[in-house]
Amino acid sequence: MQTSSPALPSPAARPARGGAVAAWLWAAAAIVCWGVMFPVGDLLMKEGAMQPSSVAAFRYLLASPVLFAAGFARHGRAMLPRGSRDWLALAALGLVGSAAMAQLLFVAQESVASVNASLLEAYVPMQVLLLAMLGGARTTWRHVASVAVGFAGSLLVLRAIDGSGVRLGALSRGDLLVFLSGLCWAVYTAWGRPLARRMGALPFTAWTVLFGALWLLAYAPCAGIPVTPPATALEWRCTLFLALVPTCVAFLGWNEAQKGVSLARLSFLEYFPPLVAAIAGVLFFGERITAWQWLGIAVVILSARLLPREKG
Repeated sequence: MQTSSPALPSPAARPARGGAVAAWLWAAAAIVCWGVMFPVGDLLMKEGAMQPSSVAAFRYLLASPVLFAAGFARHGRAMLPRGSRDWLALAALGLVGSAAMAQLLFVAQESVASVNASLLEAYVPMQVLLLAMLGGARTTWRHVASVAVGFAGSLLVLRAIDGSGVRLGALSRGDLLVFLSGLCWAVYTAWGRPLARRMGALPFTAWTVLFGALWLLAYAPCAGIPVTPPATALEWRCTLFLALVPTCVAFLGWNEAQKGVSLARLSFLEYFPPLVAAIAGVLFFGERITAWQWLGIAVVILSARLLPREKG
């Protein structure tokens, strides 16, 4: 696995303006796709009969042919990893960022509300910041403050905090699994960054998604868990959605954004999927945004202003 320490904003080798705009557009696509993922996962885990391992495995198995077809059409033989170190790194990152992340999240969604599961997104900026600091990266009080304020805003948007106080109740095993799922994604983002930028987003995404599926298919029998395909129309619709939108588009968008968005800003964008989820609830499910949620949206947007400017 690549051992390069994650770094906070580096002015070196900044992309051309057009490349930077494309990177931000890819990042925005990933955020929008993840914003509508949690309600779908919540529906599938509570209304369907699939095991979490089956949901995660078939999500990646259905996504892999799409990613590899696009990858070989665009890159040809360059889709293949260069040597044993790349193969090992991709296998390790597929285990952590695809298999473990999805397995932990779907198991958690069997017992916790969608709001609790959505906290995965709010944990990631803090976890990436901590990983970067442990790796020796320098940071500033403004960066720490922006992450803390953004986390507070996310809790308001997710209705985890309102005028009556904290509403999550006593933390459960499911909440711990959500935290660990977020940590897996933080590791994937921070330590996979050098390899994703060198290989390219499509090869990196395709291989880590495929390895995620293979790890899950190997894990389930060892744990005595049957891996079964979707059996109902609901399960097929939800699994296909998870494969094409939060996997193909969002994973690819996230890794494409690595080329032109700094690690600090990319991880900070994880605060925005709850905003997308709240707006989607209004547009598609007839929900309303409360005054406390509007306050949270404002806090998250304002917290972005605290991020230190990048030179260059």
